[in-house]
Amino acid sequence: MLGPGSDRRRPTQGERGPGSPGEPMEKYQVLYQLNPGALGVNLVVEEMETKVKHVIKQVECMDDHYASQALEEWMQNVLGQVLDALEYLHHLDIIHRNLKPSNIILISSDHCKLQDLSSNVLMTDKAKWNIRAEEDPFRKSWMAPEALNFSFSHKSDIWSLGCIILDMTSCSFMDGTEAMHLRKSLRQSPGSLKAILKTMEEKQIPDVETFGNLLPLMLQIDPSDRITIKDVVHITFVSGSFKSSCVSLTLHRQMVPASITDMLLEGNVASILEVMQKFSGWPEVQLRAMKRLLKMPADQLGLPWPPELVEVVVTTMQLHDRVLDVQLCACSLLLHLLGQESESLSDELQKAGLLEHILEHLNSSLESRDVCASGLGLLWALLLDGIIVNKAPLEKVPDLISQVLATYPADGEMAEASCGVFWLLSLLGCIKEQQFEQVVALLLQSIRLCQDRALLVNNAYRGLASLVKVSELAAFKVVVQEEGGSGLSLIKETYQLHRDNPEVVENVGMLLVHLASYEEILPELVSSGMKALVQEIKERFTSSLELVSYAKKVLLRLEAATSPSPPCGEAAQP
Repeated sequence: MLGPGSDRRRPTQGERGPGSPGEPMEKYQVLYQLNPGALGVNLVVEEMETKVKHVIKQVECMDDHYASQALEEWMQNVLGQVLDALEYLHHLDIIHRNLKPSNIILISSDHCKLQDLSSNVLMTDKAKWNIRAEEDPFRKSWMAPEALNFSFSHKSDIWSLGCIILDMTSCSFMDGTEAMHLRKSLRQSPGSLKAILKTMEEKQIPDVETFGNLLPLMLQIDPSDRITIKDVVHITFVSGSFKSSCVSLTLHRQMVPASITDMLLEGNVASILEVMQKFSGWPEVQLRAMKRLLKMPADQLGLPWPPELVEVVVTTMQLHDRVLDVQLCACSLLLHLLGQESESLSDELQKAGLLEHILEHLNSSLESRDVCASGLGLLWALLLDGIIVNKAPLEKVPDLISQVLATYPADGEMAEASCGVFWLLSLLGCIKEQQFEQVVALLLQSIRLCQDRALLVNNAYRGLASLVKVSELAAFKVVVQEEGGSGLSLIKETYQLHRDNPEVVENVGMLLVHLASYEEILPELVSSGMKALVQEIKERFTSSLELVSYAKKVLLRLEAATSPSPPCGEAAQP
């Protein structure tokens, strides 16, 4: 990485930046010092032999342990900023096409930038490209296999970024020539990466476990097999032990003082919306603006709110998708908006791509309990209000909720929202037949977990009834005896706990009606003593026509199942 005003000559074959194995500082002459950081200084140095300029981070450490820790924090800082920059480019559908270490420049003691975005015209001009490649033998070693044939995509950048990370993590035991040959060999033989990862583990390279998981996913020969930049961020800064990559947000721009923000947000809804649009890149401004809207009294809101507010809020969620407070506040505001029942709100939410963002964010933020809870709550509200028209993205939801419940198996709030979503998905026909058994099991599990939560129980039994109505397989899953007991014993427990709640009893009755419609299920209902429970429901809820009707239907089926068959040749009584 080069400092401001430094000689930008590219290294020749075999060269590597300062700090390669065995390189003494005596090789360099210190030219000047950049502004010092909290833990060290950045020195602009020149190689005495080649006159090539570099920037070296110099820190004072008490021992090797502190030296390794300092190196780790610098590496995380730089990588975090590079990921932020590349994620932003890919969000705008821009391909860098020329990622390599010399295009990561240090512009202050703790701030780096990406440079030299190559144009599509140049990178697909074979004649010009061959000239540049001959000038710099190292250039092609950073490129993805398909890029050598002038085929570029976001995944090409992922390969190049993987090469950069590999270079950062292996520079302590590989020289420049070895690293170049390794990068080239990976295009034909990805297996050669295993040996390097093993060496990194043996040498206790910082964050080796994270990089060991990450690099094989980035350096896949087939572009379609490579992960996306969002996946890279997730593995390093969410699943891994890295610090937040959002550090660059506060490094390259000043935060807007709270007093200024509050003054700007003193106006009406329209003026607040204007502030949000002008300061879209400042998460702290977006957060204060949304909190201001949530606290505004009804007489100041001037309902209905401008339709473009939905687009602004969803855009804010997408731009700051790793800022938890922004995500939670945005969900709260959108839930507030849903309460308006505005005719144009559905169209605005569809156009803004809110559903897609919720699903993507849930999938990438399973480790954040608050994000999952708010995302599921918002998804439930969207389904309940009938705002979601496009059912295609909803097909991913059952598997996603299964992951959420597996991550938070004892969380009642999460289970309650999940049951609500499952019920509405079943009504929309968005649960596939092969998913029926899994969903039934999760609904029964949720009831057992929080049988005292009436809302959860109602939604779970509604979902069960909806699935059993269309699938005998789902019905068998309810009545079969499993480790936690059968669904029939659970029904009896639920009735005893909520016997004075007509809504719960009605949903239980609806499930029993659908179970009793299957001949193969009737013996299970009889043997479990369900007849006495249904008879009690019929006698206790005489004022509820719906419940009495359910009870009569079930009793009729159970009586038919227990009546003796007529002797052979004798006609049955009508």
